[in-house]
Amino acid sequence: MRLLKYLLFICFFMINSICFAQTIQDIRLATTPNDGVRFVAELDKQADVSVSKLSNPPRLVLDFKKAQFDAQVLQKKWPTVGFVNACRTGNPSNQLSRIVLDFPDNCQWEEKHFSLEPQSAKNWRFVVDLKQTNSSKTQTKTSTNTQTVKKKKIIVLDPGHGGRDPGAISRSGKYEKDLVLKMAKETKEFLEKAGYKVVLTRSKDVFISLRGRIKKAHEANGDLFISIHADSAKNSSAKGLSIYTISEKASDKEAEALAERENKADILYGMDLGDYQQEVSDILIDLAKTDTMNKSSQYADNVVKEMKKKIQLLPNAHRFAGFVVLKSPNIPSVLLEMGYLSNRGEEKLMWQKSYRNKLSKALVDAVDKYFKDNP
Repeated sequence: MRLLKYLLFICFFMINSICFAQTIQDIRLATTPNDGVRFVAELDKQADVSVSKLSNPPRLVLDFKKAQFDAQVLQKKWPTVGFVNACRTGNPSNQLSRIVLDFPDNCQWEEKHFSLEPQSAKNWRFVVDLKQTNSSKTQTKTSTNTQTVKKKKIIVLDPGHGGRDPGAISRSGKYEKDLVLKMAKETKEFLEKAGYKVVLTRSKDVFISLRGRIKKAHEANGDLFISIHADSAKNSSAKGLSIYTISEKASDKEAEALAERENKADILYGMDLGDYQQEVSDILIDLAKTDTMNKSSQYADNVVKEMKKKIQLLPNAHRFAGFVVLKSPNIPSVLLEMGYLSNRGEEKLMWQKSYRNKLSKALVDAVDKYFKDNP
């Protein structure tokens, strides 16, 4: 019996070895100095590859016979590289691993492919050099320029409170709603100079519900939502800027209390949320599992890095709380607390245009970095 099991194990190992003669351990795409694109697949053994050029839509299909993908290769995502729109992987059969390179419509190109033996590198490499034809280059560049105009990034700035809702009130009697509206309008100018389209949820002293603010962001097809506020605390010595992203669980009790105050705005002014609270809870859970929450945090981290070069921040300046206004499942959203109106020194700073300009410039730099990393 033991001998039979041993023989079966040996047969299973041999079958696997026959089925998968090589493993695709890595894939790379990069532009070349002559405006071409080079594709490289690294394998542990020499590749047996069938190369097919297809049209409607234009694509290049690479079929690796008796090959399997390393698990890390299947997890990778490839952004647009040069005139290659996408790189896709798949397994049409047990003994075939397929890589497909997608190109823009009507794109014409030439390709050369070859294998390189292991030298300084440990692995075999299968290389495809791609070069666009001249007529196709012109057409692609025109198409790209058109797409750039159409895809101008849209930033939605949300000055908190407004109308009958003053927000925090400083010791000198000034209102948060007025301060954040100034900040939003000034930041809008900086963003527009940097080439962004900017939409304000309010441009005057009016009350807008939390749901209304989110609706405006969606109607504008916003790529990024920034809600602007100023904080207040019983402790008059509290000071420093902070930025929030959404989370089911607040980062601390102060963050939880702040979210509760902000979320009551609809109820205070006759807006019954009804079943909306359950919807918010459901979306909060979903957000924790989506790319939107990660991107919101990415932008918030950018803001912290830029702001700390210029002004004082709260400890652990990137915080988390269940703000309703940040609930959009498909628009990365942050809530900025400029500082504390309850602190006389910080209040004085925030009413100075030169200080607000520092904040605006840092926000724009953070936006630039965000879209550079998320084109």
